[in-house]
Amino acid sequence: MTNIVHTIHLQPIGRRTQIRSDQSLLEAAQLAGVEITSICGGVGVCESCRVRLVKGELSPLTMDEQNTFSTEEIQQGYRLACQAFPRSDVILDIPPESLSTPQRLQLESQQKPSEFDPPVRRIQVAIPAPSIDDLRSDLTRLRSAIQPFYETFDVDYAILQKLSTLCRTAEWTIQAIFKDTTLIQILPADPKSKILGLAVDIGTTKVAAYLVNLETGDILAQAGSMNPQIAFGEDVISRISYLINHPEQRGHPSTNLLHQRIIEGLNNLIEKMLAEIGDSSVSSENIVDAVVVGNTAMHHLFAGLSVEQLGISPYVPAVSEALSITAKELGLNIAPSAEVYLPPNIAGYVGADHVAMLLPTIYPYYADPNRKSSNVLAIDIGTNTEISLLHNQQITSCSCASGPAFEGAHIQFGMRAAPGAIERVQITPDHRILYKTIADQDPVGICGSGILDAIAEMYFANLLDAKGMFLKNHPNVRIQNRNMEFVLVPADQSGHHQEIILTRRDVNEIQLAKGAIRAGINILLMEAGLQPEELDAMIIAGAFGTYIDIKSAMKIGMFPYLPLERCQQVGNAAGLGARQMLLSKRYRQIASELAQQIHYIELSNHPKFSDEFSKSLFFPSKELAN
Repeated sequence: MTNIVHTIHLQPIGRRTQIRSDQSLLEAAQLAGVEITSICGGVGVCESCRVRLVKGELSPLTMDEQNTFSTEEIQQGYRLACQAFPRSDVILDIPPESLSTPQRLQLESQQKPSEFDPPVRRIQVAIPAPSIDDLRSDLTRLRSAIQPFYETFDVDYAILQKLSTLCRTAEWTIQAIFKDTTLIQILPADPKSKILGLAVDIGTTKVAAYLVNLETGDILAQAGSMNPQIAFGEDVISRISYLINHPEQRGHPSTNLLHQRIIEGLNNLIEKMLAEIGDSSVSSENIVDAVVVGNTAMHHLFAGLSVEQLGISPYVPAVSEALSITAKELGLNIAPSAEVYLPPNIAGYVGADHVAMLLPTIYPYYADPNRKSSNVLAIDIGTNTEISLLHNQQITSCSCASGPAFEGAHIQFGMRAAPGAIERVQITPDHRILYKTIADQDPVGICGSGILDAIAEMYFANLLDAKGMFLKNHPNVRIQNRNMEFVLVPADQSGHHQEIILTRRDVNEIQLAKGAIRAGINILLMEAGLQPEELDAMIIAGAFGTYIDIKSAMKIGMFPYLPLERCQQVGNAAGLGARQMLLSKRYRQIASELAQQIHYIELSNHPKFSDEFSKSLFFPSKELAN
């Protein structure tokens, strides 16, 4: 038994390693360079190394674990990493509280919302107290007090449930908060109180959230996390397949684990941000509006809609128009009557997040008469990469299944952007290998921007040919188990005392990802009758797009060669677009209009896509770089 080797996948970090059956999951994490908190050193008494089994088989629960976890937690698969040993290949989900080092998550964009016209408004009203001579109901007297501001208005049922108690504890002076002509919240009158909005970008891999003051537009707190749905699959198709294979979870959000996980994750982020604000006058009840964006599958899973049809041609969404759902229906821990606004989707694989991304990127060109003739390409890089081209005032969009390789998945020593991940690589003319890691820690793996750099450097150092095959032009290129590989970091320089290598399979994974993106770009340019050099601007958005070296991306052919002054890296543009819609009724209308006007191309049905994809797998001529 002790000689059997099992593969351990450590999510959401994206690292994997192999251990024997007599080695614990804590040892697996240590070997992979994943820093799980273990205060007691692995003897099972501190309870800090909690992990959750997603798939596979482990050794039986120990007495320590039975005493640590509730029956519900045991049913959910929770274990102590130091007490659990593999009996098969295993996929683990590591909760954020069990990690001692955070992952780097892209929250900031390079711009700020430019318009301020939120759909939420608050007024302070003094309500006449009842008396023996005034026996009107509490709601009637509230309506009378508000009538100078709103002659007629709707009242949500959740308001009625707390109206009488609040009026009396607040001594009949309250804040009434309206969304259009609906009373959505009442709070005690407090001069220090704020009304807040929540903006969220749900990515396939990462989630970014912002708490915004709805009366000033200021960001009061922001937080990010890995999407907890990763435990059910790294990409959209895997998560859809999970639900197809678990029909008992379909039909209602209360039975859908993927819906529950993202709601739980967002509620944790809300709690974290409120704690960051540190204001006793502000609670979740002060969050009275929300905008949530995500690709079509993330949108549907968040909203509790069916996603099974998204996995079957012709990949039709359940709904494409904008939605407003009350927080209480979703289980989101904000004011129960607050509306959660979800912008429209474009197609099965181009969702509300891309609509949000277009607001700060392409829309300024689209709306400006002085720039209406511009040719602008906007690329939001992620597990799914969405691309839009503005040409002749027409926006054309497509989606590329670029896969999770840029997040480190399917790369032997790949990992997400956490401390110790190699993020920059350079190979000097005298064969020296230079690299930089996140937080300047000893290297334990390589993240997407580092992989891109490494392959570009290897290609231009003649260690790879145009097909991605290794060339023996460096002392670190070797044959191992009949396969060629490149030693990026020797064992004595790494944080886990193992060599960090790049294999032919790693190169191929990047070729597939970059080939899909470049093929999408080529199809859009072809449909518009444009050559790459006719682009006036190329805007790169998304967390991964923030950190990549654009020159490296051009060298391997992921992007066409353009002067760098025409290229912009704008950070989390979808998050900025969500904040724009949170703070502006007009931007919500613009989003709906844009979504209706976009011409979507389904690449899988395009007659030229296969040819363009095949050509884009190769690395381009090095002469183009000059």
